[in-house]
Amino acid sequence: MIPILSITLATLFVGTLATFAAGPRARYVAAAVSAIFLAEIAGMFALFSAPALGLALPTQFAEPESYPWIQVAWLHVNYTVGIDGISLVLILLTGILQAVTVAYSWTEQRQPAAWFGLVLLTCLGCFGVFAALDVLLFFVFWEVVLVPMFFLIGYWGGPRRRYAALKFFIYTHVASVTMLVALLVTAFYSHSASLDFASMAASAQTLALPTQIILFLSLFFGFGVKFPIVPFHTWLPDAHVEAPTGGSVLLAGLLLKLGGYGLIRWALEILPTGLQHVAPILYAVAFASIVWGAGVSLAQRDLKRLVAYSSINHMGIVLLAIALYSSLGLLAAVLLMFAHGIVSALLFMVSGSVHHTFGSRDIATVSGITPTAPVLSTMTMTGALASLGLPALISFPAEFTALLATWDKIGFWVLIPLGALVITAAFYIWMMQRLLFGTPKSIPVGAHDLPYPEAFAMGVLVVLSVLYGILPNLLIHFIQLSPVAGLP
Repeated sequence: MIPILSITLATLFVGTLATFAAGPRARYVAAAVSAIFLAEIAGMFALFSAPALGLALPTQFAEPESYPWIQVAWLHVNYTVGIDGISLVLILLTGILQAVTVAYSWTEQRQPAAWFGLVLLTCLGCFGVFAALDVLLFFVFWEVVLVPMFFLIGYWGGPRRRYAALKFFIYTHVASVTMLVALLVTAFYSHSASLDFASMAASAQTLALPTQIILFLSLFFGFGVKFPIVPFHTWLPDAHVEAPTGGSVLLAGLLLKLGGYGLIRWALEILPTGLQHVAPILYAVAFASIVWGAGVSLAQRDLKRLVAYSSINHMGIVLLAIALYSSLGLLAAVLLMFAHGIVSALLFMVSGSVHHTFGSRDIATVSGITPTAPVLSTMTMTGALASLGLPALISFPAEFTALLATWDKIGFWVLIPLGALVITAAFYIWMMQRLLFGTPKSIPVGAHDLPYPEAFAMGVLVVLSVLYGILPNLLIHFIQLSPVAGLP
């Protein structure tokens, strides 16, 4: 068996260290590492095959890579990594966003070695989260992600960057500790032979129902803050508004997906009975997040804050799809996480470029930019139309599948996310009408269209939005090759 996951981890680790040490040439090292990372992901897709009947572990390789790590009388921790179709799709998202973030930030002049090194370290942590099959290994990578994002916001961010970075770190770290305690309690109370996923998934079924419910709700809080769910969402708009553009791309495109992935892998698959008994609570939180995110977005004038609140709306739909506990719902959740990662990255790049070019993100102040920046306007329109779910763009198959799954499981409650999608269309159409097609206003002398690095990064995301919108089966085929595909 080719240990491709360990090889990829080693590549990212060595590449991150080399980028930190590369000085002014860090961008070239980061670009090379990103290209190698994408090639390794292509290798994973090539090696990926359908699971054997009755496969216990979420992996489609011959067997997970597993080596002893910490072995004492009462604690058995292994270095265990493996992937299924869900994690493979999210790893692809990681590789794409790492590459386009490096491209978009190509002209970064302020501490470039630190900037590109932290970008790669963030993606290294995300890859580790999606591949880890041991609780402590998972937690190590989960915490690794927080550190570079804290510095990306706190050093390269806006005027209130320190407040936003500290708020982000406190919220997510408290949730992380809760998640870790719940997972350890699950392992010890169920007498799991080790902290590996397979052992815990088997032993947790022996836990009493009240214990399963309490542990699932604890995990739901731990992972839900990263979604983020209402009412623990307040760190997200502050973090996005103050973060630099590259930081916002990784925050919305990848870090929010860690919450959804963790809820599927470490809560739903280990404690499915607990999920089924608290599903009404998850529905209520999901509906609140969907409605709140859409409603508050409608009132925003700051383009970046609008996109940030729309992320809460979309992640609410992801949570709803997960809570349905059906194969169609899980398919919709993973599709929407991937689609949101691509589209939110594009929209945050758009907001960053609007700010760079026109000096403001205020939709009421800047308008009619199309004659001055037609390429930027095209990127803006594509991102907005993809986010509101226009057919033939990436979000449509994901959102349509989520609506079908909701109707199939809870009937007319589907009107809540459907109504929120109408509101989403309203605020994006309003934004485009003002920003792109209104009377030209607040256009600085010498304003120009996108520089090449920014146009290239956004162009890649636009192409992917169209490609996966027209051919969603390129993702669906792999997502269905996972243990949760066997749900009703």
